[in-house]
Amino acid sequence: MDFISSETVAPLMHPGMPVQDAIELCSFLVESTKGFVRFLPGADTVGGEVDIAVVTRHERFKWIKRKHYYPQNLNKLETDHV
Repeated sequence: MDFISSETVAPLMHPGMPVQDAIELCSFLVESTKGFVRFLPGADTVGGEVDIAVVTRHERFKWIKRKHYYPQNLNKLETDHV
């Protein structure tokens, strides 16, 4: 198992990774999981819209991608996200 693990595991993250790369990696992993689960027998257990947020030391919590439950004109106070 150690040999197989050493030959098949790829390090995807590192501490110096730019925030944008980390965002794109997380989005890729979520979409890959959704696609994989779609083809498994039985009900889908992963799916739907995905909300993405980033937490950093300097910017704290920041929405990157967020679905709105109401039209944009009713979300006037929420202008700091896509």
